[in-house]
This record gives sequence, C-alpha cells and structure tokens, in this order.
Amino acid sequence: MSKEKANLKEVGDVAKNIWLAGLGAYGRAFDEAQERYEQASKETPRLFTELVEKGKNLESQARATIDDVAAKGKGTATSLEERINKMRANLGFGGVSADDFERLEKKVDALTKKVNAMGAPKKAPAKRSASKTSAA
Repeated sequence: MSKEKANLKEVGDVAKNIWLAGLGAYGRAFDEAQERYEQASKETPRLFTELVEKGKNLESQARATIDDVAAKGKGTATSLEERINKMRANLGFGGVSADDFERLEKKVDALTKKVNAMGAPKKAPAKRSASKTSAA
C-alpha cells in the first residue's frame, strides 16, 4: 500500500471511530434516560400521594392563618369604630349622623362661595375721556 492510501485509510478509521463514539454516547444517554423514566414511572404514584398529603397540610395551615387574620381584623375594625364614636362624644358630636355632617358640609361650601365672591375684585369705574374732563 502506498503512503497516501495508508494515510487515507487512517483518516477514514479515525472518522469512523468518531462516528461510532458519537453513536455510543447517544446509546448510553438513551439507556440512562430510559432507566430514569422507568424509575420515575414506578415512583410516580408514591410521589403523587406524598404531594397530595403535603398540599392538604399546607391548605389547613393557610386556612387557620387566614381565619386568625380575619378574626383580628374584625376586632380591630370594632375597636376603631368605638374609638371614633368616643372621640365624637368627647367633642360634642355624640348624636351627629352622617346626614348631619353632609348638611353641614353643604352649608360650609355655600358660605365659602359667598365669602369668595365678596373678596373678588370689583370692576374699576370706566375712565372719562380727556374731552369730557376738560369740559367740566
């Protein structure tokens, strides 16, 4: 065999070995993936059951927390309402209703408009023309 043919054969062998190594890597990865898939398929029911139980526990904890927060919120709202009523009574507004406040607000608005109108600058009297002033 000539040197060129020997080199060509060697290059061909290297290329073939690279190709075979790639196929071997693919085969190995496929086998490992297949094993993991089979293992996961066997564990899926157990894993699913564990996740359902964990979810139930978390749900009950969340509901308990929500109920606690809601109860505290109601107590806070009640005490806030009591404080407002106490403050109204101390200021002499014990029997004042929301309608009373609305009527007062309308009166204050009307008075504000009148005061603003009183403070508005009045039109200055028109200046007399020069011919009228000299005649007088």
